[in-house]
Amino acid sequence: MFKYETPKLERDDNADDDYVDDDNIEEEAQAYGRENVGSVASPYLMHSVYKRRFLDIQYGIRKDGDIYMIGDSPIVVVTDGDITIKGIVFKGSKGIWELLKSKNVNMEFITKDDLKTYKKILMMTNAILTTYQADGNINITRGKKFRKVIAPLYAKPKE
Repeated sequence: MFKYETPKLERDDNADDDYVDDDNIEEEAQAYGRENVGSVASPYLMHSVYKRRFLDIQYGIRKDGDIYMIGDSPIVVVTDGDITIKGIVFKGSKGIWELLKSKNVNMEFITKDDLKTYKKILMMTNAILTTYQADGNINITRGKKFRKVIAPLYAKPKE
């Protein structure tokens, strides 16, 4: 009878391991971001570099090669943190950036205007639809952001 044994891991001290200091990367990324997209947008965009598990790439901004996208549309971020999508400029408030980048949205930063703007962005970019196609179905998830933020945006008002 065959008996399975868990393989033992061996450390190779001679391996050419490119050790990277995460603290240094974070500082460099944030400095680069502040210079190129402004202090409001920088913490949100620099997460794309090193903290991906916190990012909402379904209903928010994702990186496609060297281009930032939301839904079916590329976005341009200018140095003051404002966002241009399909030729329309949106004010890059802390609330908008929280909605566009975070899976677990901190509602303390969000205003009613931020929610209206976010809904407009979702609609004009098809970001809420499966495969980001105009004829797609709404991409419903069990995630906290969908339940707490997105679904209420599309709920019919009570009569």
